Amino acid sequence: MTAALDTEGWSGSALRLTGLTKRFAGQLALDGVDLTLEPGQVRGLVGENGAGKSTLIKLLAGIYTPDAGTIEVAGRELHPGSDRSGLAFVHQDLGLVDELTVGENLAFTSGFPRAAGLIDWRRVWSSAQAAYERMSLDAPAPRTLVGRLSAAEKALLGIVRALAKDASVAVLDEPTASLPAPDVAYLIDALRRLKESGTAILYVTHRLQELYEIADSVTVLRGGRKVAEGPMGDYGVDRLVEAMLGRPVASVPVTEETTRGDDVVLVVDRLVVRDAPPVSFTVGAGEIVGVVGLRGAGQEAIGRAVAGAEPSTTASLVLNGVDVGRSRGVGGRMRHGIALLPADRQRESTFPGLSLVENLFPGPRNRSGGGGLLAVAAEQERALAAITSYDVRPPRPALPIDQLSGGNQQKVCVARVLGQAQRLVVLEEPTAGVDVGSKLEIHNFVRAAAESGTGVLVVSSDVEEITQLCTRVLVVVNGAITAEATGEAITDENLIVLASSAPVAAPADGATAMKGK
Repeated sequence: MTAALDTEGWSGSALRLTGLTKRFAGQLALDGVDLTLEPGQVRGLVGENGAGKSTLIKLLAGIYTPDAGTIEVAGRELHPGSDRSGLAFVHQDLGLVDELTVGENLAFTSGFPRAAGLIDWRRVWSSAQAAYERMSLDAPAPRTLVGRLSAAEKALLGIVRALAKDASVAVLDEPTASLPAPDVAYLIDALRRLKESGTAILYVTHRLQELYEIADSVTVLRGGRKVAEGPMGDYGVDRLVEAMLGRPVASVPVTEETTRGDDVVLVVDRLVVRDAPPVSFTVGAGEIVGVVGLRGAGQEAIGRAVAGAEPSTTASLVLNGVDVGRSRGVGGRMRHGIALLPADRQRESTFPGLSLVENLFPGPRNRSGGGGLLAVAAEQERALAAITSYDVRPPRPALPIDQLSGGNQQKVCVARVLGQAQRLVVLEEPTAGVDVGSKLEIHNFVRAAAESGTGVLVVSSDVEEITQLCTRVLVVVNGAITAEATGEAITDENLIVLASSAPVAAPADGATAMKGK
């Protein structure tokens, strides 16, 4: 690839940050950070939420202006208003337009081809197809509306769009947060080809294992400062996490079996979502059941149907002995004790612009006091108790939720949903895009809910999360539950094999093929 920024004759660093500093209201968000990235190098950038990664990226993009320090791309110093054409960005918020097609979203970046003064739609569609093919990715039909894509398909579109134009430096902010393992492998392969072409890549992720697949080196931020840096080979996972947290790492807990005998909280009988085959399964009181599948396999629809967020039909959906299948919508299911944590935090789970209090207790039943007046003092007290219990930082109930890091926003959402769930909670991608520390905390909150008797259904594309958190796993292929894994059969490798429908000599101990469901 040839960089859009003119680099002819340049043989130095692709990106150089020197003493980069940014303050907000007198508080240091980034403190004198140095970073150098060479052509064809992949640098991992890691740290807990709030460590300064997002601030650094926004400084690179020109969204923020540094208070001190310099940014150089291929030897040219960037200033406020400077052309950023040598940089390509994939942000957590992809900025896609749901009402437009895949081809149109790509054309907004690369430009709409014209013929005789009119948009050449044939070239728009063919260019979209070619953009995917260059990265060896399966392309959705170019005329597909983006709003109809899954979260994983949208993430891939955002990456393809950013890299469709030549760039000397690609900045990827959590590019795989919503992708299942097979799609991650495809993306890593594509990034290797990009690296071989000479493009420098700054790779921000909370999925540390990906760094060992693609990164040459790593930089660790903590509290706005660079606290560690070096070749990936010098950093095992424990050392990397210790640098991020600033403390020794305890062993990662694995959930113990917590099902209370035959105490079954949910019985799903022949649930049909869209055109998928009927599925049947149970969730015990205190049990954490995972639901996994490849991109587009239909696992998301099953979880949302149970919670009332997806239209479905069913012979019966029995919760604590009561058939709630006719209760429609999320509100109807919530009245019976089923709560949902949606995967899309920004669009479905938080209320931007509102305070932590309003995000914790959004319903009128939670917010009204005697005579219809807001019980402000009691509400503040309840909010502060939840904020303290879930270690939300900063612990300020009146603070707008937008001002929190992604991990702390997610803790607020988890606190609300676990507080709403009296019988069963459905969690979609509960730790997507959050840092290692927040992920461990959220897992512990979920375990605590299970220990209190709540049934938990976890729908996640993060296989590592499923193996650490769940005591039983349902595998979905083409909308059907095709296998169930328990005990020692819950491993990354086994779940990927089962989800891929790969032929094996025999199921692993604890893995059962499901027929006639």
